[in-house]
Amino acid sequence: MENAIYHSMMSAKQLLEKQTIISNNLANISTNGFKEKFNYILQDENTNNLFNNHHPIIKEYYNLSPGILHHTQRNLDLFIKDDGWLTVKDINGEEAYTKNGHLKINAARKLTIQDNEVVGHNSNIEIPDNVNLKILSNGIITVIEKKNKKIFTNQIGALKLVSLPWQNLIQKENGLFYLKKDFKSNKYSHIINHNNNIRVQAGFLESSNVNTSKNMIEMISNARQFEMQMKMISTCDQNFEYANQLININN
Repeated sequence: MENAIYHSMMSAKQLLEKQTIISNNLANISTNGFKEKFNYILQDENTNNLFNNHHPIIKEYYNLSPGILHHTQRNLDLFIKDDGWLTVKDINGEEAYTKNGHLKINAARKLTIQDNEVVGHNSNIEIPDNVNLKILSNGIITVIEKKNKKIFTNQIGALKLVSLPWQNLIQKENGLFYLKKDFKSNKYSHIINHNNNIRVQAGFLESSNVNTSKNMIEMISNARQFEMQMKMISTCDQNFEYANQLININN
């Protein structure tokens, strides 16, 4: 009976964790470039390990397939092709990666994505006042100026575009992706360098790749399974009470 309660409690805990992930997926349906997150559980088949702190191993994985492409006709909207990623600095100054190509210029004339500064290739990116920007397919940022009826194009920087090892990625609550740190040293296994082969396309945005129907079905299924585990625990608790009553009667 103790085994049954243990299994039910562990299953309920895992279902709650799944619901949290699914809720986050559904909350980001409208987030540009968002990638679905799931987890799967590696069960320990040795029942002798149930009470020896051997818990199921939960692994996370991400659906990195592209979302639907939308034509925005905005120069600062970018679609990062194939396995390419944009590089940003989070609020802690840590390098992170995103597929969200909705760029904005903040008050300090910096390119940002969701208030995170965009990292440049070999130099910081500063946007001059009152200029028209154009981002080329290789990530080079140019300004277009018209003087004396002539058009001048000058390069002011370039985006840091990277290709990431998907097996070493982890997504944090801010929606950005990071490289997993080495367990022993608590440092990144290596630094990701700019990749000259990555291409972007201006005027387009990639939508979230969350499958709404699939996530809703998973959420309903998990809720029903959670109710079943709660009923199992309640039934075991009642059986304990009946057993205690019988013992008291016999005594």
